[in-house]
Amino acid sequence: MAKKKEETFIVRIHECQNSTWQGSVLWAEKQQRQYFRSALELMCLLEEAVEADRGSKVSEEGGSHEK
Repeated sequence: MAKKKEETFIVRIHECQNSTWQGSVLWAEKQQRQYFRSALELMCLLEEAVEADRGSKVSEEGGSHEK
């Protein structure tokens, strides 16, 4: 079983308006920063980053056994 790589995200909350967060998230390993306007958008950004990273590893490894 392959060991899953950990990802590091640094989340900065700049302000809270309309009962949700606005801020930025830094993907530490890739030095990529993105801004978000809500907690939901933050969760979507994190999910997209992790899935994109897994997808690139799957294509490098020649496929995935997960369906």
